Amino acid sequence: MGCSIVLPRGSESVILGAAILGAIASKKYSSLSDALKALNAAGQVIHPAKDPKVKKYHDAKNRIFHELYEQQICHLRSWPKLWHEIII
Repeated sequence: MGCSIVLPRGSESVILGAAILGAIASKKYSSLSDALKALNAAGQVIHPAKDPKVKKYHDAKNRIFHELYEQQICHLRSWPKLWHEIII
């Protein structure tokens, strides 16, 4: 189970994003959806690997990411208390 990824055709996606937002700001397009349809083009499509070892690898990486994220949130919640103890 996985999702295909559609890469943009152009290599300068940051510049394209800025141009799309500029076109919306200048009222050339009324919505982000309209601007994307007009200015963006799909490039290469990357499909999920069918090898179960690849899925197992990415599942393990995802599990580690979520564990680290939860640790970070826990540490961030303790910062106000630690900051108060250090300063006062």
